[in-house]
Amino acid sequence: MGIGAGRGVVEAKELHTYKLFAPAPRLDAVRRATILNRIFEAETLRVVLLQAPAGYGKSMTLRQIKDACEERGFLTAWLTFDDADNDTRRFLIHFEALLVSARVGAPKTPASDEADVVNQGYRSDWAIDRLHEVGQPVALFLDDFQVLESPTILGFFREFLERIPHSARVFIGSRSTPEIGLARLLVNALGIVLRPEDLRFSASEAAQFFSESKTVETTEMEVDRIYRLTDGWPAALQLYRLSLVDPIVRRSLDDFSSSRPRELVEYLADNVLALQTPDIQDFLLRTSLLTRLSGSLCNAVTGRTDSNETLPSLERSGLFVRSLDLHARWFEYHPLFATFLREQLHNRSESVALEVHRRAAQWHLQDGDYEEAVHHAIAYRDFSLAADTLDTWASQLVAGALLFTLERWCDRIPIGEIASRPGLLIKNAWALVFLRRREKLLPILDMLERLQPPFDVSKTTDPTIILSMAAIARDDAGAAFKIVDRVSIRERKAGSFAAFELGAAANLAGYRQLAYGDFEGARVCLSIARVQGERGDAAFSRGYTIGLAGVNLMMQGQLGAALERFESGMAEQRMTIDRSHAFAALASCYIWGLYEANALDRVELLFGQYFDIITESALLDFLAVAQVSLARIHDVRGRPSKALAALDDAEAIGHANDWRRYLATLGWERVRRALLSGDIEQAAAIAATMSPSRRTASEQWLQFSEDLEGESLGRIRLAIHTGDFDLAKSRLHTEFATQRGRIFRQIKLHLLEAQLQYRKGARNSAQRSFRKALHLGTPGRYIRRFLDEGESIVDMLREEFRSLADSAGRDAPQSVDRVFVEQLLRASGADLSGTMAPTVSRPLEPLTDQEKRILIFLAKGVSNKEMASRLFVSENTVKFHLKHIYSKLAVTSRLHAIAIARDLGLIE
Repeated sequence: MGIGAGRGVVEAKELHTYKLFAPAPRLDAVRRATILNRIFEAETLRVVLLQAPAGYGKSMTLRQIKDACEERGFLTAWLTFDDADNDTRRFLIHFEALLVSARVGAPKTPASDEADVVNQGYRSDWAIDRLHEVGQPVALFLDDFQVLESPTILGFFREFLERIPHSARVFIGSRSTPEIGLARLLVNALGIVLRPEDLRFSASEAAQFFSESKTVETTEMEVDRIYRLTDGWPAALQLYRLSLVDPIVRRSLDDFSSSRPRELVEYLADNVLALQTPDIQDFLLRTSLLTRLSGSLCNAVTGRTDSNETLPSLERSGLFVRSLDLHARWFEYHPLFATFLREQLHNRSESVALEVHRRAAQWHLQDGDYEEAVHHAIAYRDFSLAADTLDTWASQLVAGALLFTLERWCDRIPIGEIASRPGLLIKNAWALVFLRRREKLLPILDMLERLQPPFDVSKTTDPTIILSMAAIARDDAGAAFKIVDRVSIRERKAGSFAAFELGAAANLAGYRQLAYGDFEGARVCLSIARVQGERGDAAFSRGYTIGLAGVNLMMQGQLGAALERFESGMAEQRMTIDRSHAFAALASCYIWGLYEANALDRVELLFGQYFDIITESALLDFLAVAQVSLARIHDVRGRPSKALAALDDAEAIGHANDWRRYLATLGWERVRRALLSGDIEQAAAIAATMSPSRRTASEQWLQFSEDLEGESLGRIRLAIHTGDFDLAKSRLHTEFATQRGRIFRQIKLHLLEAQLQYRKGARNSAQRSFRKALHLGTPGRYIRRFLDEGESIVDMLREEFRSLADSAGRDAPQSVDRVFVEQLLRASGADLSGTMAPTVSRPLEPLTDQEKRILIFLAKGVSNKEMASRLFVSENTVKFHLKHIYSKLAVTSRLHAIAIARDLGLIE
């Protein structure tokens, strides 16, 4: 799931520093004065997109803009993207490095600033905060943006670009127009797009370009003819300037009046290549197959020894080569020129091309650059080497949550090569399980099940754990629980990838114990999962661990503690944009917890920000609690059509994954909605379409989404509303007997029991059952748990309210919390301002003026650090006051403190 920028700059093999360097400035470059003036005269601009095909000088123009920004006092930073950056974890690594290279600052320690996390919901918060903190204008340059296709990353940029501070500018180079919300920026005069017609050279710029050439002289007529042929296309102008030393090219100026630009470029590039010496031609052709070039690598693939001198010489000569770092260690070709050279090499000698790929693969493998090694091995058609290399690399990819990267490379290697390597087969399966690639996964699982012992988890030859994960992913809990029982999750001698697998197995074991109601057993398993996950340096499994640990607390009636656990986990992921996999699990659990606490605004904000990742990555139970919570919010806020649309969208996911239990959960939610609206006939019709659970008598578990909604609760509710009281009573009796210790579920069961008595006319019995639910729900302040059962529960709340209003209070036991009853009624929309309203309970002790100030800050979402700054005290002093505020208000979390303070009129 989640990856955190808080880890700082990571290992060199994950961070490719050459991507952070702008093209070197050229002494003979034409200054794009018109473009620069247009950009800097518009003071409101925040985002500038340079959009044009290859060869229009986007990178060099961005370089000039960068120099101009630095002259104006901006801090600047550059990042060039490539296809691999569609893996969100890799993208985050490099985007964080971009900010660090602009001296925007090191990551904060999230734990010291939890309040920020509670009140933030944007994926880009961490990056926006960095820009705000710097206190100086910042300009970010993002080149080759067209390669980014990930919806998650594009969604991040939509947020980021809309929210960047006034002191920041973002300049983007792209061959296509990216879907990053440019329309709104353009309408609000916050962004502009410079297209090919803006980027092409003017006639005067073209004349200047040729006049500064030291190798060729041109007449005004020739320049005019060249300009009209190229329409100011910078790459074609450069090719002309390089090739005009050949008289044949000069004589051909009249021959291309009807040619397409591609034909012109190919003709010119061919002439430029022909003008080079044979050994330089050979060097250019062979090295064109390399993604990037270094002297050592070029020597390896060409057999030369002078590549360290050749590369800078080619750059100086203008042969479409540019250095990628300050030390001129790495270089790359211009895409147009590289494409031409590669085609020429393949046309001339396929065997030479294959030999270059073979040598490049070996060189990169020795250098530890597995990605390039795999790329060249595949190009060489040495799939055995590619698979061996990927097998080694895949351990890092899976544990580090680079699952899209692993899937992409596995797709390019014959399945037979993968199947012959149990380790790679297992790692491939890990990626496909958590990416929910059901069709791809099925044949892989079949191969895993045919593997023969002996198995050894430390050598990645044991398929047991991934088979258990696949079973839980397809909602076969019975099979998953039986498989994971065979795993020794406490093993401490295994290597890092084995530790990752054991951590995942411990998460599943914790999930199993939670399903059986063994909360202490679940806690122990999740504690082991945390230790194993840390040993395995697993970037995404921790999200599952924290999410399940919080759910474990929720089930025991400790909603406040659960929210704090979720908030802490979100704090660890504060500077993240990789909202995938286990982070989707954590975000889903947090959404559910906030919903139960009636923090509806916060839920909608979080779901809006994480919608794509939750719906694309979350496993069944996690997705169910998030989707049902969202649908219920729509109903609470009077948007029934949106509630239905949310359920329809959720059902589509269920059908796509063949999740029958998930579909049943959504079906029973539809039944609940129909019953609350009084449409008993519709509710019964929906219920009739759903088959009873297939669990056997020995399968007495309850997966946690069923505590929010599911068959058992649904059938009891339906029996109550249809008047089948004996059936409802029988089912309630069974539930009470088998679900001891599950406080969260018992609250609901007591509420259903109260409804049963209420409908039977036994109001005293109904009120007694209702008070039992109140007693269980008060410590955790489970607001929606009560209100989601509709008007009969609100009636019982009013009755309890009237009992509390009685000065004698004889009808209300001491255990009933007056403030919680009022909080529930206010959340239901009731007006408590009448003469029957009891006196609102005051704090156990009066709040000091300083504590009142802090309470107001708390309600506004101000962080501990900012409070300390505004009050001229230390953060520890703020924490000291918060502790006293919680004690005086008899609460355990920020959310509860804010809710109680509002009820008491201490804050607005």
